[in-house]
Amino acid sequence: MDEPAPPHLYGFPDDWFYYLPTGDGSGYGGIRAFPLPNPSKLPTERLKDYALFQRLLLSLRDFAHARSAITFVREDVDFKATYNLAELRRFQCYETTLIVSYCRPFSESSGGIPRLSYKTLGVKLSPFVRALHENLIDKRNRIFAHSDVSHVEYSMPVVMHSNDQQGQPFTVLFPPRFREGTLLTEAEFEQVSVLVNDVSNAVMHTVQAMHGYFADRLPSTKLDFG
Repeated sequence: MDEPAPPHLYGFPDDWFYYLPTGDGSGYGGIRAFPLPNPSKLPTERLKDYALFQRLLLSLRDFAHARSAITFVREDVDFKATYNLAELRRFQCYETTLIVSYCRPFSESSGGIPRLSYKTLGVKLSPFVRALHENLIDKRNRIFAHSDVSHVEYSMPVVMHSNDQQGQPFTVLFPPRFREGTLLTEAEFEQVSVLVNDVSNAVMHTVQAMHGYFADRLPSTKLDFG
């Protein structure tokens, strides 16, 4: 009986690994959450949607912030180490920026700017990636952008009873202790880092395909390759 294949590093699914041949016996490959979409296959009316163009431009900042947070986590966090409370809270600040920044383009905003969706970019998510995306949205909504009592982990506060010097009883509330540090596991963090990189690239390709329709609205300059 064949032995089951060992799991991939960080739990990456099989379909994240790709190889593109470039000739006889040559090619290149890597890891991706989804193939880079082809903006030329998007409907023309979508490419001409200036409100969508604005959303994509704003999302470049959001995904850049998420990528920077990923860099900070990689530089500072050892998921197997033990840290003091101040360090754990610093790491959670990184994670908060990562998740809120990633989710921001997919949220409603004022000013008539539509929310982003993978369908808008021409990306069809696998069930694995869809679950990863929805997990981030759920964490943003319940923990990072709001405090949902059913999802924020903490110990119950304790009422401490004592007597003062005159023998009169009094109580003091010992506040709850909250879970500090990153909520994502190391594997989840690495999965999210691939997803953030891929969606950022997809957005950049799409704005490049759209910008020609709005050239008269944007500042311009000439490139001199001489």
